Amino acid sequence: MFSQSGGTNLLEFQYGKIPGEVSDAFASLYDRTTLSYRKFGFSASATLEQYYSEFSDRNYTSISQGLLRYKNKNWEFNLGNMYETLGRGVLLRAFEIRGAVIEDFGFRSRQYFHRDLLGGSAQYNTKKISIQLLRADVLNTQPPTLSRTDRRTDIVNSLALKANYYKKHKASLYILNHENTGSDANTFSGLSFEGPLPGSFNYYVEIANGISQTDRRAIYVGLTGLLGPVSLNLELKSYTDFLIGSGINEPPAAIQQQNYRVLNRSTHVSNPIDEDGYQLDLSYGFEGGLMVFNHALALNRFGNRSFTFRQFFVEWSSQINNKIDYKLFLDWSEDPLKAERNRFSLGLYSVIPLSKNWRLLPEIEIQTFKRTAGSVNNQSILLGLHYKSKLTLGVLFESTSDPLLQLDTSSDRRQFLGLNVGFKPNYKHAILLFAGERQGGPACSSGVCYEIFDFKGIECRWTTRF
Repeated sequence: MFSQSGGTNLLEFQYGKIPGEVSDAFASLYDRTTLSYRKFGFSASATLEQYYSEFSDRNYTSISQGLLRYKNKNWEFNLGNMYETLGRGVLLRAFEIRGAVIEDFGFRSRQYFHRDLLGGSAQYNTKKISIQLLRADVLNTQPPTLSRTDRRTDIVNSLALKANYYKKHKASLYILNHENTGSDANTFSGLSFEGPLPGSFNYYVEIANGISQTDRRAIYVGLTGLLGPVSLNLELKSYTDFLIGSGINEPPAAIQQQNYRVLNRSTHVSNPIDEDGYQLDLSYGFEGGLMVFNHALALNRFGNRSFTFRQFFVEWSSQINNKIDYKLFLDWSEDPLKAERNRFSLGLYSVIPLSKNWRLLPEIEIQTFKRTAGSVNNQSILLGLHYKSKLTLGVLFESTSDPLLQLDTSSDRRQFLGLNVGFKPNYKHAILLFAGERQGGPACSSGVCYEIFDFKGIECRWTTRF
């Protein structure tokens, strides 16, 4: 008789404030515990989420998630909080951004960043076909201090039918009925095709339309493959009035999301209300290195006005004397929606061995762009040390002349200095410590963007598996 149980815990303590706030620094504690149990085809999980501070209206203790699941060779049943996506997210996308804890500026209560579905689903699978029925309420980003009625204003009913119609080629049909508090129900349909093409290529095509509102549509096309030593990824998109409800869908952005700090904050956020565009990504591997090229374009229309985002990105990774790893990137972009013209970004990352166990990790990023009021420049410099896989030390200095980010109108530059310490004694525990001042701004991960606030103080995060 086989069974398995386990869990994770994320504990985060903060003492500090958002720089520029009139109020004093304060202490807060956020905790998220997830437990799971599985036996044969049955599984169950539950999540307890808590937040405590000196402000009682921000605090909560909540069993925020629970799921019962049964799965065998042909059937799968889910009841509770679950994550499901229709196609590539054009009609519906639930997600979890692991480790992301966000804070609403109005309510100032911290919570885990995710969008789940509360309801039930039934799915039948064979080698040739798959049929799924789902009904659920969709979570929005309102804090847990509010009621379920406020946090789950969107209700969805969906049918997903998938079939292998020829060798490795697949077709899928989606029907989504959406209801939102205070508005009429709308029904959408989607159709997708995917499979291999000659010459080591694969294609994906998804088309979605409004049934009750026929002027709403979305088209997404993806092509991946190899051209000799070059790997290729091409994406095309065309979205017209395709934001569903409070944003329960997340059509592919077709925009490269970079991990580099200045580029991640500058990520173009796709607008499914009206956006056409494409992305081309090429990578070429050679002995001892890799070169990546990316180009993206997005056209947005607002009434009689149009805005065109353009981006060209090049990354070069290699080694010096087979010892020192380095990565160099160069980016040029135009983003008129953000009033950022002629935006140049340059960065150099390196890993320098100091001994058998110690490595030096220097990183530098520089960015400049023009606005109507003048030029803006941003800098990010990190000096890090890494010991085996257990200890990481880093001092991060960031600086910006962006007038929109200045706390003092008489100052032309704002600076951030922080110390980061990471300690991982074993695979079950990881501790992250921050002290100083940290720059916030937009953050993007897994095709989803959210806002992180500036922070000044100390923060300790402890992640546990058991």
